[in-house]
Amino acid sequence: MSDTDIPGRVQAELTRLRAERQVFTAEQDRLKAKLADTEHELREATAAAAPNEDESAEANQVVLNQELASQREELDVAKARLQALEAEVLLAHQQRDSLRAELKTCREERDKLRLALLDAELVVSAGVVDADILPGGEPSADRQRLLNAERLAAEMARELDATRRTVSWRVTAPLRVVRKKMDRP
Repeated sequence: MSDTDIPGRVQAELTRLRAERQVFTAEQDRLKAKLADTEHELREATAAAAPNEDESAEANQVVLNQELASQREELDVAKARLQALEAEVLLAHQQRDSLRAELKTCREERDKLRLALLDAELVVSAGVVDADILPGGEPSADRQRLLNAERLAAEMARELDATRRTVSWRVTAPLRVVRKKMDRP
């Protein structure tokens, strides 16, 4: 089955979850890059700090450490959201597979019921009565020929009735009446 066999609501939800996962992945990558830049700036600031500037270097170190901690928290939140989305996508896939299996079962049952209905219609249209069937389950040869002839007659009657209900039959009815009158002496 392709994605087009998935119901519209489930397909829309999957699309939404995929888009969110892409956004969160991009956000995670952005935060990782920002974290790397901040760590690089921290290393540069600590390397460039002179011994007599210990006080300003310590202040910069504290600010940079706070910024680093903040970015790590953002990264952890983005990772948690990404994991939640992945779990939702997995659940949606499982539900989709379950629905596909249920649909397949329903279709098989529908086909069986259609066949049973057709068999029943054939029996009803043939007018088979249980008393006409021999104990072995088969009708006698004479009865079988009679049943076949009745079926053929019923089928021909249905075809004739269908022909008489067509537009062309009704339109040409006056012409047939005229022809009948002209054939008479």
